[in-house]
Amino acid sequence: MHSQTSTLGRVLVIEDDPVVAMVLEDVLQKLKLEVIVDLSLANALTEIESGEFDAVLLDMELRGESARPALLAMMAQNVPFVVISGSDQSALVAEFPQLCVLMKPVSSAELQRIVRSLLRHA
Repeated sequence: MHSQTSTLGRVLVIEDDPVVAMVLEDVLQKLKLEVIVDLSLANALTEIESGEFDAVLLDMELRGESARPALLAMMAQNVPFVVISGSDQSALVAEFPQLCVLMKPVSSAELQRIVRSLLRHA
């Protein structure tokens, strides 16, 4: 899924659930952002290597696969990102205390606030 709405910023959404991805995409488009959605880890890693985005929303579990390689790649490239998860990520936060983790479901207002913050640090 690719959608272009403006040049105010590009946000990569890495989420394996198409319904959740569409909701996230809709919320971000309301902020006049270009949204790139990847439903798989392989596609996400390719996008991350391109480095052509300003922030990332990352689900840590993609079709039963850990998104840890994507997380490490973003950290190595200093890409602003937030982890969005429906499962406990306390072990991940213990390992990487600087992580911002949002638990699903995330309100539109909270998501917009976090993305605005990420874009300010891009």
